[in-house]
Amino acid sequence: MQPVILIMDDNEDDALLTKLVLSKMKWGFKTEVALSGEAGLALIQGGNLRPNLILLDLKMPGMDGIEVLRTLRGDKRLSSIPVVIVTHSGLKSDEQACVNAGANSYLHKSTDINQFKKELECILICWLDTSTSQQ
Repeated sequence: MQPVILIMDDNEDDALLTKLVLSKMKWGFKTEVALSGEAGLALIQGGNLRPNLILLDLKMPGMDGIEVLRTLRGDKRLSSIPVVIVTHSGLKSDEQACVNAGANSYLHKSTDINQFKKELECILICWLDTSTSQQ
């Protein structure tokens, strides 16, 4: 079965860039995009989507990444989904807050697309069974 990656990011350009980078990889991922924490949670909690991995923006209006993460970790049905925080923030306090809230990993959004792809590939190898999703 094709792994599903949910990208939750209020910046449509960042979400589309992440989706594009994922599409260039050798693995056959299905990607879904939610442009807010609330929209992403509605997809998951409503049973319409069960992602294998969530790429979650930290700084979003309304429900931010920490709130989304706490909601996921507080729901027994969803708490095992790996969540990677993807952010422009370089603050150690933000990274520590994400770890404390239960993030599996923390990835800086890079302006260097090749660097971002390399780092994202490492994340995917770590959190997904990529051996079964190669085309």
